[in-house]
Amino acid sequence: MDMHKAGPEVMNIVNELIQEHHPHLILIQEDISVVFREKAREVGGLVIAGATKKAPPLLPVLTDKKFTYKFVIEIGENAWMELDERQKKALLDHHLCAMQVEENGDTGEIKCSVRPYDFSGYKQEFQRWGMWRPMDDETLSIIEEMFGKKAQEVADDQGSRVSDDDDLSDVVEALGGPSANT
Repeated sequence: MDMHKAGPEVMNIVNELIQEHHPHLILIQEDISVVFREKAREVGGLVIAGATKKAPPLLPVLTDKKFTYKFVIEIGENAWMELDERQKKALLDHHLCAMQVEENGDTGEIKCSVRPYDFSGYKQEFQRWGMWRPMDDETLSIIEEMFGKKAQEVADDQGSRVSDDDDLSDVVEALGGPSANT
């Protein structure tokens, strides 16, 4: 498997995203690496464009402390090449969102971890049950807004209208999912 570090153009995007959207990562900005592998992984027929990983603690030992990375973003180069500039930036932002950094105020020790997704699920699950998982209001609001916009696009295509008063079940129905009465 062929792998190589990302060049300065990719790292410039990462640094720009950190400055704009991820101030919690400024402390470790230089300790984030992006690595390209020849091909993206596939799981169940789905292409996994990239992965966020904590850097292995063995890395500084093997490199005589030359590399002290905290996180590594691994991206399939074949998937990367199929993305436009906006999608590339969004993919990098997605992986930066996964990085959690906490500094102990007393000791100054930095603890890094990879966050779980804010939401996840399967199409079929959503079609059958809607947004059944408990989640915070902010996340739910963002999802409803996102699907509301999509529902409006579908409605526009069909010549109907989705109003601001529609709730998520109306949005699901507008997208072709089950209605609340089924």
